[in-house]
Amino acid sequence: FSREFLSFRMSLPPYTLIDHGSPLLWHQFQDLVREMKWTSDDNTVLSLTPTLSSTRCVFAQKNDDGSFLGCVVWNEYDDLAFIGFYLVSPLVRKCGLGSLLWSRAMERIKETGRIIGLRAVPEMAAQYSSKDTPFEVSRLRKNLLTCSEMREFCDKFPTVVDTVKLASELTQEQKIDLLRFDQEISGRDRSDLLIPFLTCSRTEGSVILNGEGKVMASAGITSTGFEKDNLFKLAPVYASSLSEVASLIRALLPFCEKFSPDSRIIVHILTGTVGERELEKVVGHPQNIETVTLFSAPIENRLNGNKCFVPHNHGSHYDG
Repeated sequence: FSREFLSFRMSLPPYTLIDHGSPLLWHQFQDLVREMKWTSDDNTVLSLTPTLSSTRCVFAQKNDDGSFLGCVVWNEYDDLAFIGFYLVSPLVRKCGLGSLLWSRAMERIKETGRIIGLRAVPEMAAQYSSKDTPFEVSRLRKNLLTCSEMREFCDKFPTVVDTVKLASELTQEQKIDLLRFDQEISGRDRSDLLIPFLTCSRTEGSVILNGEGKVMASAGITSTGFEKDNLFKLAPVYASSLSEVASLIRALLPFCEKFSPDSRIIVHILTGTVGERELEKVVGHPQNIETVTLFSAPIENRLNGNKCFVPHNHGSHYDG
């Protein structure tokens, strides 16, 4: 072995791979994700992931104090195993730990026979697609706007004549109908995610009700990154027109502005949705491709492409 290789290996402290997370590991994992500025993984995702029954994980923890060294975190549901997080502490990168974590995760997932999915940063997409996940399904583009810029976008479209309400103001019956509407769009019962999502700190939703009081469009917004950044992610947005989209967003802007008038809002546009066809060309402020969604086998897009302007990109609920 070369001297350089040995120096790398010696920098890795004694550790153990475990198939569960402690409160300390989850906390340190969440802080590292925020430091990495992975804005598609908002704070509701980070807070809910440890609690979901579908969550699976492999952590590497230091033997002396149980602190975080690295992890692979995924969710298993239906025929999918979707990897939302794969990261190693910057202090121990290039020591071979990442490969060991990945191998352990792959061993467990392949035992289930599920299709493997993941979201890769663009610079890693080729590496993932050459191995376990060769099929690209979609790409997620990031748009960043201030509240005032978002208001300018909304002002381009007329306010809908139907009733617009905040999710926090819905009756119990209307909340149940929101779950019905979400299942209609996503094709899945996601109440285990949406009910706690709407009660998370710095999270709000809006809906449009038709003349019969039924939900016909919905949107959500939640913080991402550290609170001091006053950065919010718009997701999901399920609607039938840009006027509905603008009305849903317009109702949510005061929620962001109460934290800071300088709050910024991220809009992720997923390829293959009506958002790409209609919203992207008018919202403006494109930043970059943030993630590439890859699978181990061909898979259909499970979202209603005619209503999905902005998906709730949550690792446990494939781009939905």
